[in-house]
Amino acid sequence: MPKVSEAKKGDKRKRILKSAERIFAKRGFHLARVADIAREAGVAEGTIYIYFDSKEHLILSVFKEKLEEWMESLKKRLETMESAYEKLRAIIETHFETLYNNPHLAQLIQIELRACSAFMRGGSAPEMRKYLGIIEEVLKEGKEKGEFRQDFSEWLAARALLGIMDELCTIWVLKKKLELPAMVDDVLDIFYKGIGGV
Repeated sequence: MPKVSEAKKGDKRKRILKSAERIFAKRGFHLARVADIAREAGVAEGTIYIYFDSKEHLILSVFKEKLEEWMESLKKRLETMESAYEKLRAIIETHFETLYNNPHLAQLIQIELRACSAFMRGGSAPEMRKYLGIIEEVLKEGKEKGEFRQDFSEWLAARALLGIMDELCTIWVLKKKLELPAMVDDVLDIFYKGIGGV
């Protein structure tokens, strides 16, 4: 029997993750069935368990892969910028536009993922630490360049900014009453007035 190439295995895994993202967003974490995800991906249900231990493992894997792509794209964008203030704006803009332009991903991250007990127990902590680390580095850089005040905690400020963005994205997913990309400068202005000393 011929061996399945690593490339084909990778393609199948990606197909499963893409299908899982759509099904979780459409039906919700609790109502989504592994059989539905398998059907959407065009694989046997048992094939999913070759790659993922459980439905929780599957939704966490979708989140981790998407966040990794998001962070790589964000880091590349930040590398082209000199000003910490400009980088801070890019972080907010990337966060809002990524979710606004990907409604399935927004539904999954803002709503369905929180129905997963493994996520709530810290199942994605390493990935979230990376994101917070990027924000903290920009805040630290702003202090060093004299763009921001010296007397605030980067650790606390990074979490405050993520909290603001997360809350607005949740409101948008639930009510669709906010134009997220149009709110970038308002959020930046409010946040900068706290750390910039203006």
